[in-house]
Amino acid sequence: MRLSQFNLQERNDMKSRSWAFCLAILAEVTVCAAGFAQDQAPHAARSNQNQPSSARQAIQWSQDRLSEFDAAIANLEQDLAKRQADVRAKADAALKELRDTREAYRVKAEEAAANARTWTDTQVADARKALDERSSAFQAKVGEYLDTVKADLATRQAVLEAEFEARQKAWQKSIDELRTEADKLAAKQRAGIDARIDGLKAQVDEAKVRVGRLQTASREAWDAVMRNYADAQQRFADTYNSIRKSIKDAIQ
Repeated sequence: MRLSQFNLQERNDMKSRSWAFCLAILAEVTVCAAGFAQDQAPHAARSNQNQPSSARQAIQWSQDRLSEFDAAIANLEQDLAKRQADVRAKADAALKELRDTREAYRVKAEEAAANARTWTDTQVADARKALDERSSAFQAKVGEYLDTVKADLATRQAVLEAEFEARQKAWQKSIDELRTEADKLAAKQRAGIDARIDGLKAQVDEAKVRVGRLQTASREAWDAVMRNYADAQQRFADTYNSIRKSIKDAIQ
């Protein structure tokens, strides 16, 4: 069944449910940072040098989210230019709130990055929690804008794809960092780690293909792709944290 065949209520139900699901999975990007920080907690007692490394890693994931926010804002700015005068004023106000929320996040992220080296684990955890709350607020504002303009599925899809493209770059950056750390291992140890990193890269490539299928306009196809995308987020987090911990243990 194509989207054009749905009645108005079915469309609205699908948009609300799908976008709510999008917001939930977008918020999951901090799982990698949080999981890594938790994995490293037992090692902090062994060496004072581990704590700054853990703090920087946790904060780095938060800073990377700014590129996703910028991608969403740029996409919505293009959308606003196409809107009629009867909704433009409200949409412009919603977009301004979105920019303000993004700016508040940037200030907090820069503060955290500047102080992460000297903060305690508790301070790092508090900073990360505050950043997560601001990120959730940003995604809520994105939803408010889309609701204000009564955005169709294609518009919502475009926003999600823009954010995913930015996130994909952050994922690739993390994979590159893993490869750099793996270079420190002996050849015998590295072979297994390299294979696992290759597997992680394959997960990212698979997620990209599945997001590309969002052009299918059926309710069943949309929901299936979104479920797969959420699974990809969790798999990336789990695999990344496991590889990072293995490298850390091998080096020590």
